[in-house]
Amino acid sequence: MTEITTPEDLVTDNHELMMRNRRHGVLAPKVAEERWQALHAVVGEMERLTELYYERAEAAEDARLEAVAANARAADSGKAFPAGLGSKVQDAELAVDGTLAAFRGTLPRLHAARRAYDALFDDRAFVAEYREVVSAQFLERREAAVEAFKTLDAEIFALAELYTLLGDFTLNHLLHDALADIEFNGEPVTDGNVFTENHSSWPSPKLSEALSEVRRYVLNDDPIKGGTLLTEDLSAITDALPGLAEQRYEKWQEDLAKERMQMVHASPYGSYSH
Repeated sequence: MTEITTPEDLVTDNHELMMRNRRHGVLAPKVAEERWQALHAVVGEMERLTELYYERAEAAEDARLEAVAANARAADSGKAFPAGLGSKVQDAELAVDGTLAAFRGTLPRLHAARRAYDALFDDRAFVAEYREVVSAQFLERREAAVEAFKTLDAEIFALAELYTLLGDFTLNHLLHDALADIEFNGEPVTDGNVFTENHSSWPSPKLSEALSEVRRYVLNDDPIKGGTLLTEDLSAITDALPGLAEQRYEKWQEDLAKERMQMVHASPYGSYSH
């Protein structure tokens, strides 16, 4: 029996990537969305032909089964096979083959549409226009993020102090006598910190450490890591890169030296440094 080829058999992982891999966002120049929509017009045609293929394949199978049944009845009765059923089956099978051929023809169009879309990102004028909009948006959002974090940072620090005072005044001063009537681990509660322990509340060291880690990223004044240099004029960036490369190399050397020193002082009980 001949193996049946379906539209899905013709679509490779690469085709799937072409259909799904969107490289632009809402800030992109209009032409990017136009070419993406042109690509998806081809995808839409592929989906239409796939649906049509299965409709016609079902009709062809119904026609084949009808012809098989008619042949069986003719053989059983000794009568002639009904005229026209054979051509009906053939026409139905040709419709399926034609639909599959039409689907196959969309694949080169998909490749062409994808090449036209990807070509934009090799076009300096397109990339420069896109970058200009992205730069402005980045600076605006970066400023908003920095200010929001500074406010959050200060508020959490203040909340940690206030929470500690609030817990102490409420539980250890005003409700001290009530605590004595409560047992914790078989003993009367003598310290309200049993309830306000700071491992999971505002004064938590973990919260402070987390803020410190975020602070290193959000308030980073490195021109590249902070992102500000990336928004400058290209000539300014070009002038700054050699110095930044030297700084990066020096930092890499320092880190490498520290790593080697730790290896030198390693022992079966762990490493130590001076």
